[in-house]
Amino acid sequence: MASVNKGCWKFDEQAKALYIDIEESTDYRRSYSAWDKLPDILLEQIFSYLTIKQRYYASLVCRSWYRAFKLPNVWSKFIFQDNTLTRGKYNYYSGWCYVLDHMKTSMCLTKVGRHFKSLVLEPIDNFNNLYDFMHMISWYSERHQCDSTSVPGIGNNIRYLKFVFPCNMANSNDPEQIKVYGTGGQILEALMRLAQNLKNLRSLEFTDFMLDSKEALYFLDTLCFNCTETLKQLVLINATKFYCPLLHIGVFLNLNVLVVSPQNLDQDVLELLGYTNLRHMHIFQNRYSPVDTTVQLPKNPAWIKLRKNNPKLMVHFEVESIKPEVLLPIEFPDHNAIPCRSIVINNPTVQISVSTMLAQAINFHSTLAVYVIKGLPKYYLHRNFAKRLDEIIVRLCQTCPNIHTLMIHDKISTSTILEIVSTAKALRYFYVRRNVVLKRCDKAWTTIGNGWTTEHEHWIKSNCNSYERTENEVSKILGYRWHMLSDKEFTYQTVDLHI
Repeated sequence: MASVNKGCWKFDEQAKALYIDIEESTDYRRSYSAWDKLPDILLEQIFSYLTIKQRYYASLVCRSWYRAFKLPNVWSKFIFQDNTLTRGKYNYYSGWCYVLDHMKTSMCLTKVGRHFKSLVLEPIDNFNNLYDFMHMISWYSERHQCDSTSVPGIGNNIRYLKFVFPCNMANSNDPEQIKVYGTGGQILEALMRLAQNLKNLRSLEFTDFMLDSKEALYFLDTLCFNCTETLKQLVLINATKFYCPLLHIGVFLNLNVLVVSPQNLDQDVLELLGYTNLRHMHIFQNRYSPVDTTVQLPKNPAWIKLRKNNPKLMVHFEVESIKPEVLLPIEFPDHNAIPCRSIVINNPTVQISVSTMLAQAINFHSTLAVYVIKGLPKYYLHRNFAKRLDEIIVRLCQTCPNIHTLMIHDKISTSTILEIVSTAKALRYFYVRRNVVLKRCDKAWTTIGNGWTTEHEHWIKSNCNSYERTENEVSKILGYRWHMLSDKEFTYQTVDLHI
């Protein structure tokens, strides 16, 4: 049988149609990719970055990728979001919406649920889906405990649980507006049932619950029963909206890291923490945390007793806010006995005051090692030396000899950068924004009276007129290749507070 040639129609210059034959390629040395031969360790890493839907479609490519779909590390971290394991359903009240598909969820838990090691429940709008999903995991876990024929391992391997409640019910089109409502009721009941069935938890994060005081006093009872000796990290940010100390915090004997809001601490809680193995206490305030005179930390006697019972404890203050002022829950001299190791401030709307920085430096001079001002400021950055923070930053470095990490988002000059690295002898990590660094030697430095020698003044003036020379001199002092950060690099830069 004669073979039919492949071809196509084409118009010539006279608009006549011509049929042109296309000869088939006779090159049999064609090379193909070997994506199906990737080792499992790479496939696991690639699949772990995909969503559940993307993983499913990728598993249809070839047998190798289908096998990789079920590898344990692919499912070690499970993130539950708005559209996770859902299907479309029409509702006469709200139109088309996504509801949890119980068949998909059951199949997912049966096939890969035993591989879950981290369970993250992100803020979602449909509370019914969240409620049903938590109850399904709890049901599988409880059934495994009483029925040997059920699917083993679901919930037993989960070491990390994170739940963030969407407490801001304001219009999503106005990100600056805040209308805070707390959780509780059936959502809290389902979450506590889930936590009760996760016997091997090592890390737990609950954020923005804003509970009523009556519910807050009992919501950690089941965790205290299961995880008293095993829990290593506990995060309770805004567990309550108002002042309500939580004694449960001091029950976890082997806790290493505690992140808690100031409204949940008092003298009794600190006394309990003194008899634990706690090393890092983060006192955290976000944009929803209450900021008023009623929220104050215990005073010096409680902290002195805590330091005596737990001398290795380090306290870290962290503030994330858009409020028009930066307020830490401390007053001096009532709180200068706190073993403050680091201060992290992320407020783009207002510049921290000179008096505040000076008070922090004087009262925490023996313990302060990390000072971070994060984010990109939205307020006007003055070029005038008197209205900048250059002088107070240098005084901070002089007052606190243990400063090893410094991050500044405000406008400073290259001469100030050189003065900082030459003053802070313990400085190791230094982050500034290149876009706001001024190439100049401020005349005010010569009149402030910092005791500049002729040699030191000549060194600063000869290197501050160039970004490259400034970076080279800083690199020599710090001992590694240092450079100023772009705004994008500065935004995503992380700081390790535990070094």
